[in-house]
Amino acid sequence: MIYFVARILKWALALGIALVTIGWLLLAAPFFSGTRQQIVADVLTEQLGQAVMVEDDVSVVLGPISRIRAGGVLIPSENVDGTNLAELALLELDLDVLALLNGQIDLDNITVDGLQVNMVTLENGTTSWTPTNRPETTEEPEKAPEEVAEAPERSNGGIWGFLRHRTASFTSIGLKIDNQVSGFVFAFDLEHLKFDQLDDGNRLGVSGRGTLNEQTFELDGSYPTDAPFTTRANFGEMKLTFDGDPLPANQGGGFTGVLTLDTGEFGDFLDVIGLDRVLEGSGKLSAGLTSQNGTLKVADFATVVDLDEGQQIKAQGDVENLLKAKGFDIRLNARFHPEGGPPADAANLKDLKLTGLSAHILGDGKAVELDEFLITTNAFDQGLDQVGPVSIGRLRRTPGGHLAMEEFKLQAGPIDAPYIVAQGNIRNLLQLKQLDLTGKLAAPASLLLKELGDDVAKAFGGVEADFSVDDTQGHLSLKTLDARTVNTDVWALDAHLALGDVTGLDGIEFDFDLDIADGAHFLGALKLEEVDTGPLEISAAAQGKGKDFTTRLGLAAGSSKLNASLETSVSEGRPTVDGRIFSERLDVEDLRKAISGVVELGKIGNEAGIEKEDAVADEEADETDFQPLVLPKEEGKPTDLVDLEELVLNTDLTVKLEIREITGQQGVSSLASELVSKDGQARLGPAEVTYGGGYFKVAAEMDLVETPELLSVSGATSGWDFGKILDAVGLGIDAHGTLSGNFDITGNHSSARTFINSMYGSASISMSKGDVATSLLELAGLGIFPWLFSEEFQQGYTDIVCVVAPVQINAGKISFDSMVAETESVQLVAQGHVDWINDSIALRAEPRRVGKPLARSAWPFDVTGRLSEPKFKLDVGGSRSKRADGADEMPAERKPCVPDLLQLE
Repeated sequence: MIYFVARILKWALALGIALVTIGWLLLAAPFFSGTRQQIVADVLTEQLGQAVMVEDDVSVVLGPISRIRAGGVLIPSENVDGTNLAELALLELDLDVLALLNGQIDLDNITVDGLQVNMVTLENGTTSWTPTNRPETTEEPEKAPEEVAEAPERSNGGIWGFLRHRTASFTSIGLKIDNQVSGFVFAFDLEHLKFDQLDDGNRLGVSGRGTLNEQTFELDGSYPTDAPFTTRANFGEMKLTFDGDPLPANQGGGFTGVLTLDTGEFGDFLDVIGLDRVLEGSGKLSAGLTSQNGTLKVADFATVVDLDEGQQIKAQGDVENLLKAKGFDIRLNARFHPEGGPPADAANLKDLKLTGLSAHILGDGKAVELDEFLITTNAFDQGLDQVGPVSIGRLRRTPGGHLAMEEFKLQAGPIDAPYIVAQGNIRNLLQLKQLDLTGKLAAPASLLLKELGDDVAKAFGGVEADFSVDDTQGHLSLKTLDARTVNTDVWALDAHLALGDVTGLDGIEFDFDLDIADGAHFLGALKLEEVDTGPLEISAAAQGKGKDFTTRLGLAAGSSKLNASLETSVSEGRPTVDGRIFSERLDVEDLRKAISGVVELGKIGNEAGIEKEDAVADEEADETDFQPLVLPKEEGKPTDLVDLEELVLNTDLTVKLEIREITGQQGVSSLASELVSKDGQARLGPAEVTYGGGYFKVAAEMDLVETPELLSVSGATSGWDFGKILDAVGLGIDAHGTLSGNFDITGNHSSARTFINSMYGSASISMSKGDVATSLLELAGLGIFPWLFSEEFQQGYTDIVCVVAPVQINAGKISFDSMVAETESVQLVAQGHVDWINDSIALRAEPRRVGKPLARSAWPFDVTGRLSEPKFKLDVGGSRSKRADGADEMPAERKPCVPDLLQLE
């Protein structure tokens, strides 16, 4: 029996030695290296929930708590070929052998050195890791207290779940987050990252130090079990905090908390996230976050960005689920100038600046709607009540370091029938550059004519257009805009526009053709008086590239046509404009009808003004009515951006005008003129007009350098029938004669009234070889008895030898001292003045026999008093004159229409 026991002990000892030897060989012998690698790989795979490979040898220091050391540990990506999720040079950890004998794997005190983690998201959304995406259960089977205490927690939450209740230390860590969908790359280079089990394992402390995208990075976090947690992170001057609370399982699990972010210098923030440093300033952000069941809810979101140049951007609101971009309700306000210091009103297009923007952003999924959208500039404001939805394909960082918004779509107007639909990209969102946009416009006439009723709007149909915009050349370009009218026979519009540079009007291509087949039908459709204007046509074309520019304009009304052309170039550094306005035939009747039609069109605004108060009340009652697109307010019109005086001052201009035939009234007329401006000296004319045998020639001049407020006008006229003029003013006196005249006056041209009241200069009217069907002039000069026996009384009319009326004009006052009207027998000389500003007149006229200036004037008369109510006084008894120097003889060769008194010798 003793022998049998001894034998058993011997075999047991041998077996033990063999087992120890086999165990030692298994744990230490090179022959079993692959086995050890596989065992460690399998254990880590089970714990991490991610496939793990061990390529270098594994060593074990045996004990109740054995220390395992492994090198060349890889976690290959299951989704991205050729990419490792993680690589580490050295892994050490403690294994609880007693727990292992009970069938439980308990790993702790993990040390990692030389770790590189690659979290890659491909453009198709594939990730280098395998997301668990398992919803958290709201109920768990109850466990006995001792079961909970004895069974160590197993990980089912990936790497974070594995590390959550373990002590770990990481050194020389590289973490690269490369999201090829968003374009953002975050490269962490950490000296160390440490996970400490504190408070007897009831709290996890996390700390890390290193750099993020070459900016200093620090992380400190405290995560107690089932208790409030804190996270603090610094990226250079940027500070991020997140204080939260875990949500219990019976409430759905997850966590809730408050996130705050202080960007410090905003340029540093852009550096950290890998964007170009195009903005400087500071920003703050705060938001309440709730993560639960695969959703991330944002509440009380608020951010303010203050830029160094005084601009400010604010946003606030809520997001139902940020992960799926659902339930956006954000209000955005941006001021693009220092507070209280808006830019001056734009003097020209180049001065036009964006001054503000506000919007109410609503969204569900990827579609974003701008419920209220207001853009302000230093020229005009414009509200768009219905803009959206806006669908954004993606926001991403470009390889050049810009924030891009790609594949976005937007619409404006009613949801079911939008006025504008556009799609495109903005590849530099922070600076609003590198954009390309294409779209369609379909605007019904009711958009502008809704106050005139649905039937009017329906008759006018609408306008459709295709457009394309980009700034690939470094400036905003309208590549094409093709517009046309639809669903109407009232008017026809066909237009094409392209602008290489919108702000500078460079590289322009423009063709415009508006046809109205029947002007009466057009006005009738607007419920106006149907003026028979006949067909109307407006055509225009323009081409410009660099400093060369050509424009053509055509106007046609009835049978009349007018064409104009301008060619612009640059000579010796100054713009030069050569133009021509030409018409082969212009009918006055066509012109009259066209003007009458324009007058009728003007009644639209007047009638709207009468009903303005009622219309305002209606608009306030219906706040959903869409406002007309891009119609500037009255106080800031785009036309105010062009200074015509400055344009003429800085441009050499030559424009010729020629209308070969003007018809429609008695006689035949033509018109020819020329406008020339060079080096600030402008001259119009001479304008030459012939009409019904009459002739008119006038010229105007301005010195825009020395006296830009003054306009000088001079000219002459002749060939006008005196009798027709008397008939035109309603006197009804039969007369004949040819009038002629000249004038040279200067005045302030700020308005017609100012010019008339400020003008000064001289003028003269004359007539020769005429007659008038009355002999009253002889009666006044000869006396009653000579008149009764005069030849003129017998024949019933008087031959007019000549009339000369020179006058001086000075600031509203006309004065004359030798106005002469002369017949074969009588010379009438008048002198005095007319002052229309002060409403006064003082005139003295003395008729005498020709060649008898010292004889008595039989019937001289005076006109005095107010110009509006003059008083006429006849000097009964007559009057005499004399020369101060005693001269009393007429010269041998008397000059007609020169006061005889002045000719005495």
